Parts: sequence; C-alpha cells; structure tokens
Amino acid sequence: MTEKKYGMVIDLDKCSGCQACSVACKMENDVDLGVFRTRVYRMGPMGQWPDALELFYFPNGCMHCEHPSCIDVCPTKATFKTDEGVVLVDANRCFGCQYCAWACPYEARSLNPNTKVVEKCTLCVDKLDAGEQPLCCYTCTTGARVAGDINDPDSRISKVLAENADRVYRVHPEFGNEPKVVYLVPRKGAETLCKSIGLS
Repeated sequence: MTEKKYGMVIDLDKCSGCQACSVACKMENDVDLGVFRTRVYRMGPMGQWPDALELFYFPNGCMHCEHPSCIDVCPTKATFKTDEGVVLVDANRCFGCQYCAWACPYEARSLNPNTKVVEKCTLCVDKLDAGEQPLCCYTCTTGARVAGDINDPDSRISKVLAENADRVYRVHPEFGNEPKVVYLVPRKGAETLCKSIGLS
C-alpha cells in the first residue's frame, strides 16, 4: 500500500482575492492579530498589451516541502515533518529564535508576539486525516484550493493535477525544497507570471 502524502493545489485562474481562506484560517486556528498562517497577495499589472496579465491574486503559506530547509536549522527540533509529509511546529519546543522563518524561502512563518512561538499553516492535518478538506479549501468561494493525498490517484487533488499537468508550477524549484503545495498558473500571461514570482 502506497503511503499517504498530503498536499494542496491552488488554481490561480480561480482565485478572486476574496480573503475567505485567510479569515477562515484565523477563525479555525484562533490565530492572534498580526500573525498569519496564509496570506493572499494582490499582484500586477504586468506585461504589455495585448498579452498583459493585468491583475491576479497569489495565495501564500507553508509549502509543506519534501525537503524543508526549516527543519535543518531548528536547534530544538521543534519543526518536524509527519509521515504524511506535513511540516509542523511543536509549540512546547519552540522558543522563538526564528531561524526557521529566516531559512524558509516562502515567507510562510510568523512569530506570535504573545506566545513567542513561530506559527504556520498546518494543512489542517486533522481534517485531512478525517477525510475532510482544510477550512481554507472549504470556504474558498471559487473552488481554487483542493487538498488531499497526492499519492492516491483516485483522490480529488490527484485528478485536478492530472487534468492540468501543463499548468502545474512550484515556487522556487532552484532551492530543492520540492513543495507539495503547487499552483496552476493562469492560462493567460503564464510566462510573465512565472518570471514575476519565481515559479518555474
């Protein structure tokens, strides 16, 4: 039996920048003010008419890498990876040195000013284990986000990836982290987009 590997796919053609995912994440995880586990950036305008990609939104969070650079630098081993490939932080071991935040090429971690512990997206692994979607996926108004077992060919995420294989991009592949959060680039202006945010 193939082991589970959790991941997420985000379709940039569908993201409307509504911020429902960011709000849902804060509510679900009781995230303090000034701390973010997921953000949605407004990007653009870029390119030249008539091929210009005038505006798009870019959701960003922990990429749950296959080879996370954050784990290597953590002096207390507070950052770790589960058997399913989800990168987590043990709040009881973290003392807020932020080495992991500096090592992360995706700017996906925040230091909680109240607890002095680094926080990040957990991929709502408890929901995935229960066969449910993370709340950011569930509340996405356009269905841009899908999470699940990327090793299961019958899972919804695997089918989405297979149907859009020509649009799949990972951020900063040059670092060798092998993110398991991947993006489907917009059909229009894909080349310009990729150059602007380091997708390849």
